Parts: sequence; C-alpha cells; structure tokens
Amino acid sequence: MELSQDSLERWISEMATGAFHYTKVLDGGVEPGLYPQLNVMVHRAGKKGVCTPVSGRDGYWRPVDASLDEICWWEGAEDIGDNLKLPLGLNKYCHIPLPSLIIIAGKYNAGKTAFCINMVNQNLELWKDKLDFYVSEGAAMMKRKFDALNSFIPSPPPFKMYRRTENFSDVIKPDRLSVVDYLRVDMAKTYEIGNELFKIYNKLGDTGIAVVAMQKPPGERKVAFGGASTVFEPTLYMGMDKDVIGFEKIKVPKIMDIDPYLLKIEYKITKGVNFEDIHEVIG
Repeated sequence: MELSQDSLERWISEMATGAFHYTKVLDGGVEPGLYPQLNVMVHRAGKKGVCTPVSGRDGYWRPVDASLDEICWWEGAEDIGDNLKLPLGLNKYCHIPLPSLIIIAGKYNAGKTAFCINMVNQNLELWKDKLDFYVSEGAAMMKRKFDALNSFIPSPPPFKMYRRTENFSDVIKPDRLSVVDYLRVDMAKTYEIGNELFKIYNKLGDTGIAVVAMQKPPGERKVAFGGASTVFEPTLYMGMDKDVIGFEKIKVPKIMDIDPYLLKIEYKITKGVNFEDIHEVIG
C-alpha cells in the first residue's frame, strides 16, 4: 500500500471512526519495517491538527473533532418551561432545562425503582411515544410493579420498555426521555463511571432528557458509587435513603424562601411503587 502523508491524513479524516493505534492506519496495510517512518508521519499529522494523541494510551491517536453546534440563544424561549414531571412534587423546587441529565442515587431498597416507575407514569401525557424505559428486570417482574401502581396505564402503553444492563449511551436516542433503572458500576473501576455518564449526556440532543438511577454506598455519603465524578454532568442530582429524598445538585432552582439543600422530602412507599404521606422536612 502506498504510504504518503496525504493518503495517511485522508484516511484519518475520512475513515477513522475513533481511537486507533498508529500501526493500524490505512487499514493496517503498512509493512512493519515502515513503522518508524509511519510514527513520524502520524506525529506530523498531529502537529497539523488532523489528529490528536489519546491520553494514557501510548501510540494511540484519534481524529480531531472540529465540528461545532452553534447555539442561537437569542432565539430560545424566555421560560425554561415544564419539560419533565418529577415524582414527589419535586417540580416545586427546580426547573428542568433541555437537554438534561438527572441522577437519582439511592441505597439498596431505598425506592429508586419506584421513583423511575412513577417518573415514567407521570410523563406519559407529556412525552407520549418519545419515552424509553431501560430496566434490568424481566417482563414478569415489571408487570407486577406496574399493576401495583395506583394509576391506570393503557395496554399497550405508549412508551417502550427494554431490558438493558450496560452500554446505555449506545442505544439512547437524542431527543427522547430515557429512564435508566439502573446504571451498574464496576466496583473495581468506580472512577470510570463518570465517563459513562458523560457519554450518556453527550448522546442527548437539544430536546433530550436522561434520568439515571444509581446505587449509593452504605453510610452517610450523599452521592453514588463513583463519587464526585458522578456530579459533573447532571442538571439535577438527588439522593435517596429509606423514606427520604434530598437534593445534592440543582442547576436551575426555583425562587424559594428556603435553601433547597436544607430540604428533605419524607414519604412512605406502599406496594413497592406508590409514594404516600409525602411531606417536607427542613434542616
């Protein structure tokens, strides 16, 4: 295969789809004896802004992404509006702009699934057939939970439900409401979960929302496994303990007489999915 600076840069710009090792350019057709020359040529392409090295991966590069999506902010609506209905009356305390990533972090058996099911149910009218629910359980278990809900859901429902346990950013559609119950964390690599949330957020289009349930460790820590890295992208971040939920991050709070970070919402869960006896606690 002909090895030239022009053919190399054209392959990087037009054919490479992600990170690549420099020896694999031109579809791996370069003879090993030319690898030293090839390495120099890839670095030359890097200096010209055609590609950039991948941090932490020696010999790996990726094409430069020079695309820009201009935001015509002056043409946008003045009011953020009610783009999502939140369970437990939480819309009283915050706005949900578009796009948004929302995290609900809870300890085991704190009510994350109940929150997600109510989220889906309360947004049937608003999002209609643009709502996707990703669950880790099968049809029998989910039917039992929806049957226990104190609300009528048509059959078949307008939303789609999919069984999914990983790689959510691969399937989330940009301009839909995507509810994920839940995002599992590799306990040997909790530091990587922030990257997965970043991928999910980047998948959202101008009008997309993703609601992601995550597991929170035992003890007093307020955020999910993965720690501070899980807080960077969300517009709204909530922490659930047994029978109580609070705000950890509100990007667009509503004007209130109290600090929402001092506010807790207490409740009781009946039949595993219904929130009842809901009331505020300050402090």
